[in-house]
Amino acid sequence: MNELEAPPKDLTVMPGKVKAIGWLHLVGGLSNIGWGIFWTLYGGIAALGTFGIGLVFCCPVFIVFPVACMELYSAFRILSGARGIKPPKLTSIAELCTLIVCNTFSTIPGILTLLFQQDPEVVAWYAQNNRD
Repeated sequence: MNELEAPPKDLTVMPGKVKAIGWLHLVGGLSNIGWGIFWTLYGGIAALGTFGIGLVFCCPVFIVFPVACMELYSAFRILSGARGIKPPKLTSIAELCTLIVCNTFSTIPGILTLLFQQDPEVVAWYAQNNRD
């Protein structure tokens, strides 16, 4: 082995970027739950004050809560070290859609997750994880 060559990496250990993806999804999921509660309360108050017309403001709830469920499920699967998981691209794209409801706390993890998934070490780990 040449001195300039890097030694082969141990793919049984979860890389730091994969752990970061899990933590980013956890933070984004909790953020979306908070935003969902906010929009539910805001829509309820607006509905009471406008005799039901304010229910239009509850529409973001139908975006935020499903994305929160996806993020939390993905975070728990990644952080628990489950076998056979695939890169959470759909979850990352759904996180980007939360920009519609002004939730940048979930949009930023979506961008970072998509960037981290392009790293060769992360791609190799997911490929190894799916083979086992």
